Amino acid sequence: MIIPSKSECLAILDKNKTPSNVIEHCKAVCKIAEEIADKLIAKNIKVNKKLVTAAALLHDVEREKKDHVMEGAKLIRKMGFPEVAEVMSKHSLHKIENPAQQPRTYEEKIVFYADKKAKESKIVSLEERFKDLKQRYDIDFTKEYAFAKKIKKELMVENK
Repeated sequence: MIIPSKSECLAILDKNKTPSNVIEHCKAVCKIAEEIADKLIAKNIKVNKKLVTAAALLHDVEREKKDHVMEGAKLIRKMGFPEVAEVMSKHSLHKIENPAQQPRTYEEKIVFYADKKAKESKIVSLEERFKDLKQRYDIDFTKEYAFAKKIKKELMVENK
């Protein structure tokens, strides 16, 4: 499994002309994801932290495009990082009721959850993040919020 380093991920974002505000969001997601990975590893849970770091940094590489989740995964897969692309492909709330869309591995769950904890580049509560999403898109995210809380519980993340 080939996983790009942090500096390689930042270079990919830069080369792809990902907007700086999106890169700052990705860095915040990465910080949250690495902290969760460290906590799980400390509990002797097997987590590939390098995979978590790369997927968290690259998860919104194509944020400006329609269906940015699939477009980003396609780009990263094409660059020779299929495992990173797979983890990235599971961070969406879109069609979360579809089992094929849901994060299954620890790495996928960590990146999914960390993304829901970062409002732009700020770390916030799930409640605040979903309130923001509802205001921004005028969509009822009740199912998605419940799913994110379930992932939080599975990851044994403290209440913050």
